[in-house]
Amino acid sequence: MICLLLLRLLAFSNRPVGADEQDDLFETRIRPVLVNTCLRCHGGLKSSAMLRVDSRDALLKGGESGPAIMPGKPEESRLIRAIQRHEDVLAMPPEKDKALRPDQVASFVAWVKGGAIWPAKTAQFEVATHWAFQPIRDFPLPEIQGTDGTKDSIDYFIRAKQEAARVSPARLADKRMLIRRATFDLTGLPPAQDDVRAFENDNSSNAFEAVVDRLLNSMHYGEQWGRHWLDLVRYADTAGENSDHPLPHAWRYRNWVIKAFNDNEPFDDFLREQIAGDLLAAEGAVENYADRVIATGYLAIARRFGHDIDKDMHLTLEDTIDTLGKSVLGLTIACARCHDHKFDPISDRDYYGLYGIFESTKFAFPGCEPKQQPRDLVPLLPPDEFARSIKPVLERAAALDASIRQLSGDIAGSARKLKELATKKVTVLSTGVINDGSAAPLAAELKDDNSSTAEIPVKKGDVIQLSITPRANHGADTTLVEFAITEVGDRQRQWNVSDLLNDFTAGNPHADRHGNPATWGFFDVREGFAFLPESLDAIDGKRELKAWRNGDTPSIFVNTSKEPVSVWTTLPARSFFMHPGPDGPVAVAWACPFDGSVKISGRIADAHPGGDGVGWNLEQFHAPAAEASATEPAVNFASAIAKAAEQHRALQAAKQQRADLAPQLAVPIGYAVVEGEPKNTRLHKRGEPTNLGDEIPRKFLDILGGQTLQDGQRSGRRELASWLSSPTNPLTARVFVNRVWQGHFGRGLVTTPNDFGSRGSPPTHPELLDHLATGFIRSGWNVKSLHRRIMLSETYQMSSTSGAAGPPELYVGFPRRRLTAEELRDALLLVSGQLDPLPGEAHPFPPESSWNFTQHAPFAAEYDTLKRSVYVMQKRNRRTRFFSLFDGPDPNASTPVRDVTIVPTQALFFLNDPFLHASAEKLAARLATALTNPDKVELVHRILFGRPPTEDEFADAVEFLQDNPWPAFCRVLLSSNEFLFVD
Repeated sequence: MICLLLLRLLAFSNRPVGADEQDDLFETRIRPVLVNTCLRCHGGLKSSAMLRVDSRDALLKGGESGPAIMPGKPEESRLIRAIQRHEDVLAMPPEKDKALRPDQVASFVAWVKGGAIWPAKTAQFEVATHWAFQPIRDFPLPEIQGTDGTKDSIDYFIRAKQEAARVSPARLADKRMLIRRATFDLTGLPPAQDDVRAFENDNSSNAFEAVVDRLLNSMHYGEQWGRHWLDLVRYADTAGENSDHPLPHAWRYRNWVIKAFNDNEPFDDFLREQIAGDLLAAEGAVENYADRVIATGYLAIARRFGHDIDKDMHLTLEDTIDTLGKSVLGLTIACARCHDHKFDPISDRDYYGLYGIFESTKFAFPGCEPKQQPRDLVPLLPPDEFARSIKPVLERAAALDASIRQLSGDIAGSARKLKELATKKVTVLSTGVINDGSAAPLAAELKDDNSSTAEIPVKKGDVIQLSITPRANHGADTTLVEFAITEVGDRQRQWNVSDLLNDFTAGNPHADRHGNPATWGFFDVREGFAFLPESLDAIDGKRELKAWRNGDTPSIFVNTSKEPVSVWTTLPARSFFMHPGPDGPVAVAWACPFDGSVKISGRIADAHPGGDGVGWNLEQFHAPAAEASATEPAVNFASAIAKAAEQHRALQAAKQQRADLAPQLAVPIGYAVVEGEPKNTRLHKRGEPTNLGDEIPRKFLDILGGQTLQDGQRSGRRELASWLSSPTNPLTARVFVNRVWQGHFGRGLVTTPNDFGSRGSPPTHPELLDHLATGFIRSGWNVKSLHRRIMLSETYQMSSTSGAAGPPELYVGFPRRRLTAEELRDALLLVSGQLDPLPGEAHPFPPESSWNFTQHAPFAAEYDTLKRSVYVMQKRNRRTRFFSLFDGPDPNASTPVRDVTIVPTQALFFLNDPFLHASAEKLAARLATALTNPDKVELVHRILFGRPPTEDEFADAVEFLQDNPWPAFCRVLLSSNEFLFVD
């Protein structure tokens, strides 16, 4: 088949070719090879040997060795001889494993023989020479008319466009407008009254410069501009998809971003740490280790997909690549997942070259419906410190965990033994039922004092058991039992439930004070015969009140004093009390140590305020007669209890030791990534991970250099971080300075900030964009310096109200904007005196051991806080109502530009919402410091607007307040455009 195709192409190369056929030949055979194979070394970014292949003229001009092609003469064309790999020229491509196939070579021969026709419009070459892929240039300042008032080079580029369009800029903003604009832009908060007054009274030439510097040094700067970055990287505190599991440690990444902006970390370092912070941490200072690992939360917080996110990890990797492309490069790389990008020079091989880098990375696992518990979280300690201080503790903890499992199994075996011993011949001594509020004796023979006695013959080894059984919807939680056993005869020995506690805690069997072994035991008999061996002392702080339990089984409370003790209810002396109300029987049993008779005395009372009462059974388990010695059953019974008690004490000791290790294991944890198994991925045909093609080496995009890994033993993230942050990368600096410009003006110089490709908008001021990008790189990627430069320009300081008119891209006036959702909430909290200015940390998520989130019952909590909105918990599936209402970001996708909607529910918020009403009431309470209503009117205007009221506003306020309370007046002002918009 290949031979046939080659023969056809060779035949094709020897015959005349029509114009249409020439165009088709170029588009189908020549262009793809030039774009995917040649442009990375011979394009706009890089021109090896001074040769470019992105136009016919460039090929005719050639490079250092002369023209690359001779139209009509393929045998004399250096390009043809290079791809045919003749010895007299440098073979192209130089790598033997990348040599063109014979059919591709034949196509080039035919193309040159036919005149090397280059279609007038070749989309892919237009894309390859697209402005965004060209090197950044620092253009000279344009000439403009009248430069007396022009302070910054930014203004030259803006004024030149205005003059070309014959429009004039607006006047400069007044000081109050300017400080409010700057304060919201840099901190997301309104300015303080004192700051407004100070700026208005400062007549120095650098007054506004001082304001900008003060705001850039505010801790709130990082909260505002960190929020911009978190929008781009789709930050959330939950994992998304079906169960939307919480991410208890994601907050560390959020706070790292805020700190990085506050610390003015160079943007190239900021990028590198987010891509490969764990690798950089191992190379740097120990004190930076934790922060650099935390930074990789950029990758870890990727949205998770599917019921079992392990099985759908390919979707998370795709989301990671999509976000990386948009947030850093301004490219829609994800469009190359199923096939070559339709509009940009990004091939599917480019895509899977990046995919392999992230597939070689281990991501923290958040938990999902079939696998509730998180895993692969990253300790924030250097490996050597972890090995020295934490690893031994982990090994000890693992040994204790194994011991706990073993002891738990042993105790279960002892319980089975007790059940076997107890299921002997049984005589029912007494049964009965008591209803709520009533009492009854244990046996039938009543005495005058409403107690009862019964004389019962016993043998060594007999077991007497009293079980309490709740009826219907009742529980045994307020059942009171007095229970004593007295020997009949000269010795009159007595056993009761208060005697056993101190003895039993010392171990069983025991020699009682008369020298005979006797054993008491508590049981939960809902499922047979489960021993309750766990001793609890000083219940509710009362030393005389003790309890016995086993895990989650009901407790039996025993009063060991002779005086009643009040706890939940009153317990008579020598009594026990079941709690919580069990749904099955609970029993207390006594093993007889002698042959003879005993009397059982006692009383059962029910103090439950409602329900169907409880029943009881008083039973005697008889020891076998001849086949065993008289003492054997009692000894066996006592031995079984003793063994269970010993096992339980060992279990409790192991659990306590395990609990004691917890503080030593309290290592800070990051929701981050680390190196995984390094490997190249295979191309997913049509994007399907089950339909695999060629293995693709891990690499960067060809259009941006196409670098491949030199060290295949690592994931490649370290190299990727360097490629992305390289000063020669034409996109990274352009994309970021455009975002900063957008953050100040509401629109970017490129109005599609996540798409600098051919489908995106071209820059309105391309020379200014490159001028800012070169200055940004030259400054050491200094973000605060970039803010300062933009804000000190006259373009930024223009008024938003002017008679001058013009399209927004000419910047004839400052664009007015509405407060974002976060700015609105924070401003309401601040002016009402409620805002907690301290940084937020972890959210109060439920313990991981309790997680059982599903697609039908996903995590859905909300946690109230008075902290800045950036610290409010962000859920992927059920967004916070306030942020959703006022166009907050969708954390399921990168959000480069916020929508600004006007809907009725927003107006209803200002009329009815409890948060708005509470803010108005708190604001009204703040005004109490002013003595008179006129003073209060002035104060509230200064708090909200930074100015005193006008005469008309003052008169309207006085009239309104005659019939309405202050909170209502505050609501009116909080709903005003002056409060809700920035001019």
